[in-house]
Amino acid sequence: MALSGLHVVCGFAGVPSANRSVQPVLNNIQWSEAPASATPTTRTAPGSESGTPVFRIRTSADAWVAVGNSPVATTNPRVFVAAGADYDLGVSPGDKLAWVAA
Repeated sequence: MALSGLHVVCGFAGVPSANRSVQPVLNNIQWSEAPASATPTTRTAPGSESGTPVFRIRTSADAWVAVGNSPVATTNPRVFVAAGADYDLGVSPGDKLAWVAA
């Protein structure tokens, strides 16, 4: 099935043997969602000793993405995400993600 909209995966940066590393590896997957446009994820980034939480994003169309406690993707701060590529965003514990088509 082809991707439609946006898909986000939440995990941690680095590898278990190098806690808090800066290696571009997504580790210890916690959850994933495909939220509707303009609707924040239902789950939040976890807090843990496992390292920095990361949202990995892929969209089927260009999108604006916002992250925070109550993100609104129609206003700043937000980031442009081009379709068809993976984007990793380091986030804070408790953050959610929202998006709208660009």
